[in-house]
Amino acid sequence: MQDVHVIGAGPSGSVAATCAVRKGYNVILSEEHTSAGKPVHCSGLFSKTGLESIKEFVDYRKLIINPMHGAIIDFAGEKIQIRTKDAIAYVCDRAGLDEAITTNAIREGVKVEFGKRVTGNYLANTVIGGDGPFSHVASTFKFPKINEYVSTIQAHVKYKSETPDMVEVFLSNEHFPGLFGWIIPHTEEVAEFGVGVTLPHHSSTKAWNALLKMKGVEYSGELGGAVIPITVRKKTAGTFGKKKVLLVGDAAGQVKSTTGGGVIFGANCARYAGSHCDNPLRYELEWKARFGMDLFAHRQVHNFIYSKRDEELRALGSRLKRMELDKFLSNHGHMDKPTKMIRPELLKHFMQAV
Repeated sequence: MQDVHVIGAGPSGSVAATCAVRKGYNVILSEEHTSAGKPVHCSGLFSKTGLESIKEFVDYRKLIINPMHGAIIDFAGEKIQIRTKDAIAYVCDRAGLDEAITTNAIREGVKVEFGKRVTGNYLANTVIGGDGPFSHVASTFKFPKINEYVSTIQAHVKYKSETPDMVEVFLSNEHFPGLFGWIIPHTEEVAEFGVGVTLPHHSSTKAWNALLKMKGVEYSGELGGAVIPITVRKKTAGTFGKKKVLLVGDAAGQVKSTTGGGVIFGANCARYAGSHCDNPLRYELEWKARFGMDLFAHRQVHNFIYSKRDEELRALGSRLKRMELDKFLSNHGHMDKPTKMIRPELLKHFMQAV
């Protein structure tokens, strides 16, 4: 019998397993696929500060494909540009990132079994569920359900970007209801095209076709994608008889509602799951104290943006441009932690812009 059984060898599960081993526990990590990182379901774009926060688990510098110096955000036709002198984000080899984090877990003493789907018969009395948005661990122990998901489609497309060091983001509730469309350049000739929409009332296929038409691009190759939670579970840990159960990453809904990105938040929350796996209540209190407000802020921005019709989004983009928000974000923006932008510089900037 092991001390801790972690289900799912994504970044969150592997980080939780690593941190539990560091606390002296015997840990087994079960992954249903035959290797970590594949198949690839999500983008490999991460903020530099986010990658720095998990660098003890992965040397991300070896996995960088393209540095990003900002974004062009299209508010249903009204564009603002955010550009920085230094790279603020990196496109990374996503499969390589996941694999490297799991390899590090093995190196530190985690026992990993690949090709093993776990639907019960847990090998320890402490269980950490890192098994995705439709977590079997969460279902087994009857955790509250996640309330909202988005469906994404993405593919690598031949595309010559005029700004190969900048991400393009397309906000339109007519074409991309509930999330957005994106273009992430990988090279000067290839970019990741992607779209996301909320479920169950919207079609990601329709959104995908809208993005291709918008950019005048044809694509008939293989498509990837995922279903991503964009709300946090109301409860992410508990004690059930002899079992102590903790949820991490997508299984807990530790995802930015604005973008669907969950690797950075999930991995950082997973630190506490591994370190406090013997105390589920402490884990829940600690991760919410450290990251709850930022996830809440992302949710509020999401609710605001996706309550607007396209004409309202265009007006919003125009108003933000007049307020020179692009200039403020270029100097003070933070991709992961919006609460870091709530400081005197923000008030001063808006007072000067009025």
